[in-house]
Amino acid sequence: MWPSRPRLGLPAVTPMTDPTNPSWVRIAALQPDLHLGQVMPNLHLLRSMVDRAVAEAPLDIVILPEIFDGSYDSTDGAGVRRFLETLARACDVHVIGGSCLITQPDGRRFNACHVVRRGGEEIGRYDKRVLFSTEADGREPGPGPGVFDLDGIRVGVLICADLWHPELAREVHDRIDLLAVPAKTTVPTENYQPYARTMWHAMALTRAMENGVAVAVSDWPESRQDTQRLVGGARTRQTYYTSGATCIADPSHRPDVNRIQRTMARGEPGVLRADIDISALEAYREYRRSVGLLPAGNA
Repeated sequence: MWPSRPRLGLPAVTPMTDPTNPSWVRIAALQPDLHLGQVMPNLHLLRSMVDRAVAEAPLDIVILPEIFDGSYDSTDGAGVRRFLETLARACDVHVIGGSCLITQPDGRRFNACHVVRRGGEEIGRYDKRVLFSTEADGREPGPGPGVFDLDGIRVGVLICADLWHPELAREVHDRIDLLAVPAKTTVPTENYQPYARTMWHAMALTRAMENGVAVAVSDWPESRQDTQRLVGGARTRQTYYTSGATCIADPSHRPDVNRIQRTMARGEPGVLRADIDISALEAYREYRRSVGLLPAGNA
């Protein structure tokens, strides 16, 4: 609880504590140098990045980007699930499995995020609900929110365009401490890349502050992507760009603006890490409730 204070005064900043404290969660959002159509190289790269990250310092949660295998071909998802289970088990981390395109036995297709507990057990799946651009052609929106318990860590998942709808984060704000957002921030030209990063950083920070949860976005880096796709029966070459908007926003650090949000330099590939103090987040939420800026929680 916060120390006593005037009704409208800001509470004191929660002091930094030892990251070995059980209330701390160590997370990493990956921004790997992925390439369309190169499934096995992409998976090898992800495994190498996570291996190096946990060798540097232990982690509790790793978040992968949207379409992390680089494939726009819809599958049953079995191979991707095996990769995620092996990754979690070998690196001893909980894995928010980005997303991949899967086809259900009944023929319906989804952009799906598999969530795997350390040790390799898949505990659930979240399907993207806000379908972007051509995703709506032949794919289904997911049925509802994704909230997962990872050994006591309360995690919600949204995928890319979902984050543009504030009601999707608000509906789970009292059930989560961390909102993980696999993304692939696609823009039409390279001139839009800095713009997209700025918008995504602002949006992640806004969702974090208004809901009192940490928000971690995992994205593709700033890059050019060339692909060939069938359009009207003809093979058409397409070029587009990704923006590198990976960031981690933690509202419990206010008013220190230099610590509230971490980003990747100029959209470059890499691993973004942060230690999240769950007790400090709850204290921040309690303050927001006390001044009428957050609904009472039901959790």
